[in-house]
Amino acid sequence: MIVDTAAMITLVNEKLIPEDIERSETVTLRGLGEQLVIGKIIRNTLLNIDWLEIRWDVCKAPLTDDVILGLDILDTLGAVINLSSPSLTVNNRVIPVSFVTGSEEIATQHVCIKRTITVPPNSKNASALIHTEAMNKSLFWGHALLPVEFWSRMLSGKGNAVL
Repeated sequence: MIVDTAAMITLVNEKLIPEDIERSETVTLRGLGEQLVIGKIIRNTLLNIDWLEIRWDVCKAPLTDDVILGLDILDTLGAVINLSSPSLTVNNRVIPVSFVTGSEEIATQHVCIKRTITVPPNSKNASALIHTEAMNKSLFWGHALLPVEFWSRMLSGKGNAVL
């Protein structure tokens, strides 16, 4: 079972639901990149997530994994993904998980910061504002973002700096 926060709906491998239900709706989904996937919505499907049994509308599709839990079910269950443990918490029950990637080349993790800070250009208070916001651990999960001052003699590009 995969937890995929980029998936808007929960998907089940078509091999796990062999027969089609007469009134199932055919849908076209956009997968990774431009890949299109044809699936069928199967209503009221019984899912077992660790200890929790829930009936849910899923999309039956050709997958390499058995089940992909999407944002639809994660949001409804109030699931909390803890990246530091790593674990998935549902109804106060902690389920240990592990990070996997389909390829060693794809090793990205995206984290969305819930607050946007806009700093006007050439602002004298920019350094203090960013430093104050960066120290708020509830916003940045313990990671500090510190401002870097640029001088007219400094050139930067591709991670290199020349003075």
